Amino acid sequence: MIPRMARVGWAFTGFLVLGTSMAAAQAPRGVTLAEALRLAAQHDPNVIQAQGNLRSAGSGVRAAKSQYLPSLNVGSNGGSSFSEGPDRFDPITNQLVSGNSKSQSLNMSVSSSVDLFTGFRRGGDVKAANAREEGAGASVDESVAQSALETAGDFYSALASRELVEARKRSVARAEQQLSIAVAKLMTRSANVADSLRAVVQLGEAKLNLASEEASLARAEASLARRIGLRGRVAAMEDSSLIVPGAPLDTAAIMAEAVSRAPAVRRTEAAVREREGSLSAAKSSYWPQLNLSGNYAYAGNNANSYTLYNNRSITLGLTWPIFNRFQREQQVSQRQTELDTEIARADDKKRETSANLTTQFAALDAARERIALTRLSVQAAQADVMVALERYRLGSINITEMNAAESGLSRAEESAVNARFEYLRAKAQIEAILGRRL
Repeated sequence: MIPRMARVGWAFTGFLVLGTSMAAAQAPRGVTLAEALRLAAQHDPNVIQAQGNLRSAGSGVRAAKSQYLPSLNVGSNGGSSFSEGPDRFDPITNQLVSGNSKSQSLNMSVSSSVDLFTGFRRGGDVKAANAREEGAGASVDESVAQSALETAGDFYSALASRELVEARKRSVARAEQQLSIAVAKLMTRSANVADSLRAVVQLGEAKLNLASEEASLARAEASLARRIGLRGRVAAMEDSSLIVPGAPLDTAAIMAEAVSRAPAVRRTEAAVREREGSLSAAKSSYWPQLNLSGNYAYAGNNANSYTLYNNRSITLGLTWPIFNRFQREQQVSQRQTELDTEIARADDKKRETSANLTTQFAALDAARERIALTRLSVQAAQADVMVALERYRLGSINITEMNAAESGLSRAEESAVNARFEYLRAKAQIEAILGRRL
């Protein structure tokens, strides 16, 4: 009876081992983290839009400064007119004169105008425009940092999935070794069929976990390829910047830099300066406006054989709105409210930056501790599996205890991979807040 069951076990296990072998796929193109960040910044729509906004803000600065320059207009026109009317009698010539009339004219002119005093409006407009450009520059840095954070997340997911695939392959190899021992013991009648069946189940679960992790790897590598502007799959490659845990960070220096120079902080501070300039421009309506303009023109028509006669003018104008039904007060009040709001937002952004950094510092420290603990757990689990395998070979433990040791090693390897990338992700969050690599 037992030999027959052994033959059934041999046939079943051989079919499972051979039937689940997978063909090797062509290795995808590999990129380092630095290459991925550079390519992602070139293809990220948010970064491209932020760069376009920066160029527009630069044009706004040029336009604001040009208000100090005089305007210059050159014009020319010619026209023909016809007027119909009744004939009339000329008493001097005693002749009948047609009532229809036709005339043609030609005009050429050059005019210029310059504001001599605008109540400090131009200075406020220039300050606001400069602040908008500074804010747009900070938004570019913020967009690049956010792109780097998202790219790093995809990169780490691809790298973690690849490491988990390798861990699953080791688990499959251990399950195959366990199955071969169970079958050998079955053939020598030192174990029963239940042990070999449990080993088959263990191998099947290991291969299912491997297939699931390979699918996750394909998804992560496809997402990384999309992020950097490619199609298909892109493999994440190891480099020296991914060694964990890294050197301890100077948290005090990083905190001081972040609350003063982080892209998000610079953007909100630029918004404050923009509102200050807008408020100054709004208050300019309380001051008189002084303008100088001039015109130089030539004009002629068919009545004088198109002889061009010169016409020159220069005008100095003063405008001072004494009362405009409280519209100035309303505008100044609105601009003051906007300024107060931006000041509050800037202060809150600094507090938010400080809170986020504090959180990520704690996450980094926790991940550092987890890395050390999971490494010890992996070493202990590996030793436990070696001992359990030998004890199972000798028959001092059953296959259930052997499977428990195998499962413990798989969990320890997975925890070690997760701890490593928790550290790297916490570090990437700090880099995104700072707007630069550490």
